[in-house]
Amino acid sequence: MNDRWIRRVWERHGLLGKLLWVSFLPASCLYWLAVQTRNALYSIGWKRTQTLNEFVLSIGNLTVGGTGKTPTVVWVAQELQKRGFRIAVLSRGYSRKGTAPQLLTANAPGDVEAFGDEPAMMAQLFGLTVAVSNPRYKGALEAMKNNSVDVFILDDGFQHRQLGRDLDLVLLGSDCKGWVLPSGPFREPRKAITRADVVLVTDAQDKWQGLVSPTEHRLVFYGGLKPVTLIGFESRRWKEYPLSLLGGRKIVAVTAIANPESFYRIIHDWEGEIVDVLEFKDHHNYSSRDWQRINRAARKADLVVTTEKDILKLIRFPFGRERLLALRVAMAVENGNALIQAVVDGIKTKSQNN
Repeated sequence: MNDRWIRRVWERHGLLGKLLWVSFLPASCLYWLAVQTRNALYSIGWKRTQTLNEFVLSIGNLTVGGTGKTPTVVWVAQELQKRGFRIAVLSRGYSRKGTAPQLLTANAPGDVEAFGDEPAMMAQLFGLTVAVSNPRYKGALEAMKNNSVDVFILDDGFQHRQLGRDLDLVLLGSDCKGWVLPSGPFREPRKAITRADVVLVTDAQDKWQGLVSPTEHRLVFYGGLKPVTLIGFESRRWKEYPLSLLGGRKIVAVTAIANPESFYRIIHDWEGEIVDVLEFKDHHNYSSRDWQRINRAARKADLVVTTEKDILKLIRFPFGRERLLALRVAMAVENGNALIQAVVDGIKTKSQNN
């Protein structure tokens, strides 16, 4: 079952969607019970967390994706670097091959299959240091072997409670209601938002405003993904192209992300004509058969446009010169300086207390 079909089930579209949704309910009840039990064990201290002397910022979701988490990790990391902090991202490296802790840097980025697409993207395209491990604590130890770190960013860390964190930043996107998995998109009930120190609403702002409000301990911000540029890999180096290149072009859109609707919307906004859409499961590893399918679709198009984490997995296949491009997006946050300052204040407070 692909991601689009799963969403039809979550939204109970059609008779089949309703029937599948009902069939998933028993599993959702068991999942809900397991999540509640696990959270309770951490809350009362029966399950212990491992802690680091360095500041740990968790950036995560309540839902399975589509909130702009990775662009937010990149934005926060770069903003903290501008302020002189040494940053390392902790990732589990979803769908990677191997289990040993690994370290990616801009100078030694490694390959996608060994580290996972999102860690590889953050290292290769944005020059971040990324430690890949599950549990993340071992990744932190790997990062500190030969590097000094001031701040660890725990990527997709809201549910990873084995590692203690000093600040929880939670993103809320277009999925604002529904059941827990597998009957809905929620990893845990919405009331878990009470654990968050900072909330960033990235979509469906009107729907979330009545459910999320600032409190004495919680800050609420609003933002969204904005297109920045197009990138391609030519002559063994990355090259940028203006977004205006999309205008009037026939485009095959290729995605392997949780919710590609905003991706398509951006192409339409820049007057690109999507003539075919090829959607794969989130974190999909492309095969030669997939490449052949994309090439067949591309015969009737001018460009193949994909995402940044997908292009890293596609550049090993031959495409026509300047035919394969990725859309680069960035997280734009209203009053973003205040969000970053809240993180900086937390770092300074912990440093003074150590």
